[in-house]
Amino acid sequence: MHLPTVTLLALAINLIVGIYLYLLYRRKPKDRCFKLWSYSCGFFVLGSALVAMRPYPIPEFFSFFIADCLLLLAPVYVLAGLVQFSRFRYTKRRRQLAFVALAIAITIFLLSYPQPGLLSIMAALAIGLTFCLCAFLLKKSIITEPIFTRTLQAIFVLHALLMFVQAALVLFHWQQLNIHGLPESSIYTLLSHILLTTLTALLLPWLSFLKLERKLTLKSQRDGLTRLANREHFFNQLEYYWQQHPYTPAVFMMIDIDFFKKVNDTFGHAVGDRAIASVAKLLSKQLRSNDIIGRIGGEEFAALLIDIDEHTALQVSQRLCQQVAKQLKSIEDAQVELTISIGMVHVIPSYHDHVTAFKQADEALYASKQAGRNTVTLGKLHSA
Repeated sequence: MHLPTVTLLALAINLIVGIYLYLLYRRKPKDRCFKLWSYSCGFFVLGSALVAMRPYPIPEFFSFFIADCLLLLAPVYVLAGLVQFSRFRYTKRRRQLAFVALAIAITIFLLSYPQPGLLSIMAALAIGLTFCLCAFLLKKSIITEPIFTRTLQAIFVLHALLMFVQAALVLFHWQQLNIHGLPESSIYTLLSHILLTTLTALLLPWLSFLKLERKLTLKSQRDGLTRLANREHFFNQLEYYWQQHPYTPAVFMMIDIDFFKKVNDTFGHAVGDRAIASVAKLLSKQLRSNDIIGRIGGEEFAALLIDIDEHTALQVSQRLCQQVAKQLKSIEDAQVELTISIGMVHVIPSYHDHVTAFKQADEALYASKQAGRNTVTLGKLHSA
């Protein structure tokens, strides 16, 4: 298969895929990634078309410089679409650095286009590095489907390797370059590149679908007011911890806002809701990221402090009481003077089931209420 045929095949496939992606964007305009990826296919089609015209008497500025700029923009727009699926923080400074890097690459293309071989090397290296960045962003993806993300990541890495191989072929066959600035042996890398480009374009939309699925899953697991785990998800996490860490000590903690009914009756339910949200936010900040916390009732929370002893847990719980009393004296203009009461038990999962731990922590919470509130009670469990 000679290069013009390969190029025509690439034009047809990527044009269809680009139209498909743009239609997805029109269907879901909030997902800008579809528009960016459709532009990526469009740039690849236009760049390939200009490459195909190199044997004809058109200015080299268009058939080489503009063509390779468009071919570079194809993975750049793939990269831009991947940003919204990554935990990578795309700050203003990083955005500026990205534009500077792109401007430098285009300037290098402009300076080297009179020498087709040199331009081919520069373009291949730039495209390869861009696909490396795509693989890096996907490594930090919020999508938790390992098979899918690793497959797409492997495709990006293969893209990059092919481009580096193409640059090496040009360098090693510098004296035998054709009109396109490429050696005849590079036809195989071009075929592979086209195949991977098409496969990438078909797989990319699944990122958006998986993100939507993840969003719906998180929504079903979170309490709408506090964004903590809801009751069902909290106890599911609790069961999982009991199964996975049978010998790791932990502290089960029940937390209740004191005199919450009075807050609602005095200041209204809107202030009451803000009070619950404020306590939840403070608890989340004070506890460790690996601790499990959830809202299991109206003004009631539960937490599992992982791998901790009784003494440290008591210090943590007393600090929670102190911080709530200190920081939540008022909610906006309402002088609510919030406090919390805590009941807790120290557990080893293999010795105590989570239902018993919950019951004993709840009884300890009741004891804290009876003792005057804004206090901590440590309950005791007997080994089974």
